[in-house]
Amino acid sequence: MVGLLPMDAVVVTRSVNLASAPERVWPFLSDTDRFNRLLGMSEVRYRPVDPANKTGARFVGETRAGGFRLAYDEYPFEWSRPRAFSVHRRMHGGPIASLTWQCTLAASRTADGPGALEGGTRATLRLELVPRSAILRPVAWLNARSVTASFANLGPIIDAHVVEGAPSPYAGPVSPADAVRVEAALARLRSEGVPAGLADRMGALVREAADADVTRIRPFEQADLWGEDRRATLRAFLRAVPAGLLEMRWGLVCPSCLTSSQESSGLDEIGADAHCQLCDITYELDLDRAVEATFKPHLAIRRLPEAMFCMGGPARTPHVLVQATAAPHGMTTLDIPLEAGRYRLFARGGATAAIEVDPAAASTAEVSLDAEGLHPVQIAAAPGGSLRVTNALEDGRHVKIERLGFASAAATAHVVSTFDEFRSLFARDVLKRGTPLKVARAALLFSDLTGSTALYTKVGDAAAFRLVDDHFDVMRAIVASHDGVLVKTMGDALMAAFVDDTACARAAMEALARFEAFRDTQAHGAHVGIKVGMFAGACYVVTANGALDYFGQTVNVASRVQHLAGSGEIVMPADTHAALATLAPEPYALLELVERFEARVKGVADPLSLVRVRRKAGA
Repeated sequence: MVGLLPMDAVVVTRSVNLASAPERVWPFLSDTDRFNRLLGMSEVRYRPVDPANKTGARFVGETRAGGFRLAYDEYPFEWSRPRAFSVHRRMHGGPIASLTWQCTLAASRTADGPGALEGGTRATLRLELVPRSAILRPVAWLNARSVTASFANLGPIIDAHVVEGAPSPYAGPVSPADAVRVEAALARLRSEGVPAGLADRMGALVREAADADVTRIRPFEQADLWGEDRRATLRAFLRAVPAGLLEMRWGLVCPSCLTSSQESSGLDEIGADAHCQLCDITYELDLDRAVEATFKPHLAIRRLPEAMFCMGGPARTPHVLVQATAAPHGMTTLDIPLEAGRYRLFARGGATAAIEVDPAAASTAEVSLDAEGLHPVQIAAAPGGSLRVTNALEDGRHVKIERLGFASAAATAHVVSTFDEFRSLFARDVLKRGTPLKVARAALLFSDLTGSTALYTKVGDAAAFRLVDDHFDVMRAIVASHDGVLVKTMGDALMAAFVDDTACARAAMEALARFEAFRDTQAHGAHVGIKVGMFAGACYVVTANGALDYFGQTVNVASRVQHLAGSGEIVMPADTHAALATLAPEPYALLELVERFEARVKGVADPLSLVRVRRKAGA
């Protein structure tokens, strides 16, 4: 067959009528990874395309089909949610020269013909195969008929699930699990305080869930599905690792496609930045945005297929509403979203433009892509209109319209690192030496005992040390109860970190109250007091003395703010204090505002607007 030109395409089309609306059908039909698993297709392994490839393809897929070993250029999927999606693959060899798969979802009416239902969906699959020789046309035709028949058979199963509550069509396949090992791990979790109901759910997930559901378990997402508390679920997942039920992985999440571009088993494998091959961008690794913890069953309990079955379907990036490829020196048209609001246009390589969907705007808009980026960078169009994108570059580029502010269910590395369970159970999972990673925002609390230096002289080292050490136990419990972590102690001072500013402020307020009660239980408590300062902002996480620590300007400011406090006082930013009136009204009502003031802090150009507060008398 060497040297033969591709023959005319074999095209097979199959339609199926569904009772469910396109919006409800879309999540199932667009989940191409699960669909391929259900069809029993072989795993696919992906590698980046040769940089010289200017077609727009980003990966080479390698798999087996019909006894043949196949390799192909994987072009980015194109779609317009929830109306249509398609993909084109150009084969490197074998009986097929190219394959194009296109699925359309149209709202149906009874007038559309037999079987059509008002408010339902007419789903149509068009499969186009180009054989390398005429003798292979019957083989291509039979393969296309088989795939489209499987597609048609999936329709009634989707309807039964969506309309009648029957099991999901993607409830399988399920790789076998070692039930004895699962139960042994669950027994350990229960003995360590994991609620029995939560442990049972984790066991069922590991034993019974479809392979696709457990290859990359996101604990917060799973907690939402179960109706469980997110932090309690993450705590249980962390404990499940040393128990032998789960393994933990760190995913490096691209800021555009929001998928894991790389995975590692430890934080020490992570560098300062990462590259997303699909989006063709290199991005800085923020621990609170770009690094997330995911889990999967322990290898000794359940062996999962390592490779994917499809990596580019619309279901992988639900925040992307529309995606299409503009050929070199070509043009493509994107459907403008139906809902008014602000969106983002992203072009492979990192160029972006803002889209304002406004009923008062024109129905069509135009934008061009060149070496300098997208022009214009501000676009307005009416809902349901069209956006024409002209590509002036020498290579194909896919462009996409993304929803802004897409709610993430990621358990980021910053969140995970604020759990005592992580710091105690994963003490050796620290960052590579000399590789600080950024946290876009962390709330830091510093506290210090007043009168402690004199205490050592008055009562002796042993008694003073005991009081200081006991006070750390009180503070450690307070920090943990507000979802923070004690980072370190320094003499009789401590530093704690929180994900949330309000949680940090709540901990500071409780510290004042609890310390008064603590002093009453101590023989020498009257000799000491406590003062607290807090500040929030960007900082860096680094490994210091074998543990995760924070450094940077925010840390320095938080420490200096604490020095401005007097005994029994908290000093905090004025805007944080103002927000507490709404976010934490009950503890806020117990505080007395001593003063508002500005202070200059070394290293900060502008003065800080701060407040000094203390507990009201008798509160």
